[in-house]
Amino acid sequence: MKLSQIYSNEKFKTVRFSSGMNIILAKVKNAKDLNKDTHGLGKTTLIAVIDFLLLKSLDKSHIFKQYESKFNKHIFFLEILLNNGNYLTIRRSVSLPSKISFKFHQKPNQNFIDEQEWDMHNMSFNKAKSFLQEKVEFDIISNWPLRKSVTYFLRSQEDYRDVFQLAKFSAGKDVDWKPFLFDLLGFKGNLLKEKYELEIAKDKQKELIKEFKDKLSVDPEEIDKIKGAIELKKDERFDFQKVIDNFNFYQKERELNKDLVERIEREISDLNTKEYDLQYELDQIHEALKAKSITSFEDIRSIWEQAQLTFESALVKSYEQLEDFNRKITKERTSYLTTRLGHLSKKLKEVRSNLKSLNEKRSEILSVLGDKDSFRKFKKYQMDISKVEVEIARLEEQLKNIDKISVFNSAVKEIEDNIENLKDDMKNQIDSTENAIYPEIRRNFRNIIKYIINTPAILFLVPNSVGNIEFNAEIQSDDEIEITAEGKGFSYKKFLCMAFDLSVLMAYSQKSFFRFVYHDGALEGLDNRKKINFINIIKRICSEYNLQYIFTCIEDHWPAGLELNPQDVAVEFDDSGDSGKLFKISF
Repeated sequence: MKLSQIYSNEKFKTVRFSSGMNIILAKVKNAKDLNKDTHGLGKTTLIAVIDFLLLKSLDKSHIFKQYESKFNKHIFFLEILLNNGNYLTIRRSVSLPSKISFKFHQKPNQNFIDEQEWDMHNMSFNKAKSFLQEKVEFDIISNWPLRKSVTYFLRSQEDYRDVFQLAKFSAGKDVDWKPFLFDLLGFKGNLLKEKYELEIAKDKQKELIKEFKDKLSVDPEEIDKIKGAIELKKDERFDFQKVIDNFNFYQKERELNKDLVERIEREISDLNTKEYDLQYELDQIHEALKAKSITSFEDIRSIWEQAQLTFESALVKSYEQLEDFNRKITKERTSYLTTRLGHLSKKLKEVRSNLKSLNEKRSEILSVLGDKDSFRKFKKYQMDISKVEVEIARLEEQLKNIDKISVFNSAVKEIEDNIENLKDDMKNQIDSTENAIYPEIRRNFRNIIKYIINTPAILFLVPNSVGNIEFNAEIQSDDEIEITAEGKGFSYKKFLCMAFDLSVLMAYSQKSFFRFVYHDGALEGLDNRKKINFINIIKRICSEYNLQYIFTCIEDHWPAGLELNPQDVAVEFDDSGDSGKLFKISF
């Protein structure tokens, strides 16, 4: 795509471009008038007009917004030569900048100011950008919008500060321009774009984790501590529950009251009586079992003889019978008492066991009934267990949140792995020999700088500490390895910028792409000998590669000793007055 002409329905100097080198020339006609100069004539403003017609969005800094009242009647027309050989005229007005019209035609230098029949009439701004993108039929970096690349070939004075980062990108992020530039150099810009997007996603994910930690006061390193706290709280809840269960048993399930206490007291009293009776009877049995049986007959007779008394034979016989009866009776009595002793002992044991149980129960009940605030305590225990359960729920929620953080961390790890893979892919691309465009751009760049200043220059890419690409353009010393400070000066920096733009167009000259570049103030501040070299190589490049080179130049900056061909002048401005300016008015 080349520029053919620009014109307007209002005061404006029509600009017709040739297919090769074009000079936007500013001449001094009143050299003795110290109040005039060659600035403000429209050299730089012409870039803004071209950019406007190539569908730049208007902001408050644009000249048509700053001086809207002076331009609200202006309608501008840009005629471009498409790469298929046809011409396309773009119509855009200052008063309705969002309505764009297009007309295709076969011949150049047409005037469609009064044209009513447009192929596309008053298209909306976004549709117009898509339409233009489609009709230029670029077959490189077609995945990027036309507006992304066009400003590399419309360099104003502000765009000479950096070879790769244009002024419009200086306040933005690297992702806004580096992936495109990586693509422009023949690499896969989507790799770098994806890496930036992943880094943004990673940063957002980390920020989310930080906010999550700060808001919920959780730390994934404390997971075991939280589990231990949950166990302690569950034990505490169990203890409270036991107390509450006791209260429920006595006060709800058993309908605890004083009548119940009195009933238990009566049972205890009856059992005490039984215990007493049983114990008394047991004592009697023990005494009875200790008692000796009736004295033997021989002992009785010895006593009688000592008393000098004589038993009658009949009495002796009767007593022997009695003694035998007594032995039988004593044996039976002992057997009965022993059996009775066992039964009573067992019964006493049961009574005492029941007494113990009843006494414990009575103590528990009395301890409850004795507390006037027992129900208050019951409620307090309920509140305590509720608090414990809330704390358990909070801690368990923390565990869940830690699990969420673990998921987030896993996502971050996955993103980081993908970033590492992309870094490897980009490094492999830079190291690979498959990209034929990049070496050609570098070779063109080196040769242009070498021709102009007789010192080579180099383009090179370096992955930085985080794996992103740093683009470098430097002037070399004679050994072509050591970087010199010459490239740091503004004049030489300008050479590097202009050489880069030309190198890209030369490398893509056989493709359907831009075939023009506009450089504002290309010769300003340069040594006269370098200017001559610059003009010579520009003419050669335009001829060999079918490129269109447009640059602004003050007549006094034209290199001495080199003839200025009027046919190379696309438009001429001067300081004679408003008639010599681009818009033929002052503002």
